[in-house]
Amino acid sequence: MDTVPALLVALVTGWFTVLVARQYFRNHRPNLFFWSVSLAFSCLASLAYSLSLWQTPHSGAMFLIYYLLGALWMPALMGLGSLGLVFRPRTVNIVATIVCILGLIGSVLLLKSPVLAAPLQALHGGAGTGVVQQGSWLVFLIVLNSFGAIAVFLVAIMSAVKAAKKQAPARFFYGNLWLAIGILIISAAGSAARLGLPQLFWITMLIGWVLTYFGYRLLTPAAVSCLTLGTAS
Repeated sequence: MDTVPALLVALVTGWFTVLVARQYFRNHRPNLFFWSVSLAFSCLASLAYSLSLWQTPHSGAMFLIYYLLGALWMPALMGLGSLGLVFRPRTVNIVATIVCILGLIGSVLLLKSPVLAAPLQALHGGAGTGVVQQGSWLVFLIVLNSFGAIAVFLVAIMSAVKAAKKQAPARFFYGNLWLAIGILIISAAGSAARLGLPQLFWITMLIGWVLTYFGYRLLTPAAVSCLTLGTAS
C-alpha cells in the first residue's frame, strides 16, 4: 500500500510520455523531445522507488535511481522543454549544455554519496528526504529543480495571459493555467516532505501530474505546445 500513489504517478506519467512522444515523432520539435524524456524519467523514477520498497531490505540502488531521475534530472528537462517554446534553438542549446554539465556533476556526486541504511529501511511511502547522506550534490539538485519549476511555471502563466489578451478559445487559457498549477503542486511536494509531511509527498505529486496532464489535453491536438499562439520562435 505504501507504493500505490507512486505506482499511480508512474501510470499517469507513463501514458503522458506516450502522448508527448507521439507528438514529437510527428513534429520533431525540440521542446517535445525534452518533455518526453522528462516524463519518461518521472515514470521510471516512480517505478524505481516502488521496486526499492518492495525488496527486503529496501534497495539502495533502486532508491538512487529514483532520486537521480526524478529529483535531479526530471524538473530541469521539463524546464528546457518550456524554454524551447519561447527562445531560439541557439539559446536553448546553450542552456541545455549548462544543464547537462550541472546534471552530470550532480549525478556523479549523488551516486558517490552513501545511502543511509536506517532511514531507507524506515521509509514507508515518503519522499525519502534524508536517505542519501547530504553533500554538495544537494546544491546541484536545488539549482536544477528551481530552474525547471520556474521555467515551466512562468512559461505556462505567460501563455495563459497571452491567450486571454488575444481572446483565444478558453481552452488555451485554462490549459496553460492547469499546467502552471500542476507544476506548482509538483514543486510543492518536495517542500512538504522537508517541512515534516513526508506522507503527503506522493499524493501531492499525483495531484500535480493529473492537473498537468489535463492541462496538456486541453491544449491538444490543435495546440501541441503551451505557446502555439505565436510565442514559439
